[in-house]
Amino acid sequence: MAEQQTNTLTFILFMPSHTKKISIIIASITSIALTIIALLWFVFFHESKQTDVPEVVIKSHSLKRQDFSLPDLNGQQQKFSQWNNKVVLLNFWATWCPPCRREMPDFIDIYNQYKDKDFVVVGVGIDDQHKIAEFVKHLEVNYPILVGDRTAMQVSYQYGNHSGALPYSIIIDKQGIIRYRAGGLISRQKLLSLLEPLL
Repeated sequence: MAEQQTNTLTFILFMPSHTKKISIIIASITSIALTIIALLWFVFFHESKQTDVPEVVIKSHSLKRQDFSLPDLNGQQQKFSQWNNKVVLLNFWATWCPPCRREMPDFIDIYNQYKDKDFVVVGVGIDDQHKIAEFVKHLEVNYPILVGDRTAMQVSYQYGNHSGALPYSIIIDKQGIIRYRAGGLISRQKLLSLLEPLL
């Protein structure tokens, strides 16, 4: 290997000056291009791993709702048990999470469509309260929003989110049994197929 590197170096040193300059430029461009490719791969792979987790749906008939209490946007503590005897979509999300933001308009529409059939969406924002409030106002979110940080992540963990995925959604039936858990973005069609049999 050392001999090969020496021969390559000797070859470059004894090139004509203009050829040597071209070779150096090509080597520099190649090095920069490889660095950019590596950075882009890291950024996109890292983001998709953290926020765009492939959809996973698990039947969880043996698991029941876990009660908890978190503040709403006005700072008032809200008990999750107030939504007992309803079909609940419990959604953990954050303002910095692209798939979270993409699925929320569907939640708004579906809540409007089924709220008179004992259905409720409860969003748990894992983020700064002011950022959540601004985003909710901008999007005109019409369903209950709770706010949390570490406490909310602990609740998410209790509901089976051991990987810390966001978004993370749970569907609970009227008897308080967890029927489905989903890590990652849920399409509108998929969500309706999960909810409608429970209503």
